[in-house]
Amino acid sequence: MNEIKIFNKELDLENLEERFSRLFGQQKPSSTYVQSLREQLKNSRIFELRRSLGAILVASFGVLFAGALSVSIAVMAHKARRRLRA
Repeated sequence: MNEIKIFNKELDLENLEERFSRLFGQQKPSSTYVQSLREQLKNSRIFELRRSLGAILVASFGVLFAGALSVSIAVMAHKARRRLRA
């Protein structure tokens, strides 16, 4: 009995989704509205912080990569020197 209720609820939700997609599927915001919203978001403080955080993360990963690369080169050079001395 409980499974039947769950199945009916799923069907009801699917029917509701289909009706909404038929009603609102053809609706699109105007291009001027989209453009003005895009400009407002570009100029907002949160997106400025997001861009700054992204730049900091990219720079940090670059520094970490460069550090790991230089350490691995130094270790390889040290091992090569040991082999030449031995």
